[in-house]
Amino acid sequence: MKLKLTWLLTLFMAFVMQFSFAQEKTVTGTVTTADDGLPLPGASVIVKGTSRGQQTDFDGKYTIQVNTGEVLVISYVGMKDA
Repeated sequence: MKLKLTWLLTLFMAFVMQFSFAQEKTVTGTVTTADDGLPLPGASVIVKGTSRGQQTDFDGKYTIQVNTGEVLVISYVGMKDA
């Protein structure tokens, strides 16, 4: 009986762990200028209210891990935040 209970608890914990990680998503994108659509290298992409962020590469592309409902703030020197 004790062995069955141990296996059930282990299975339950495995399911709980999967659901807790299911909230995080990988977001990818490209930051471009509104005027001519050219990529913006070196722009900051930050999760609002946190210190987590990334910088865009030479082609203006980024990849960041976010939780459901979080907002991204994109900024670049000399331009307004989006």
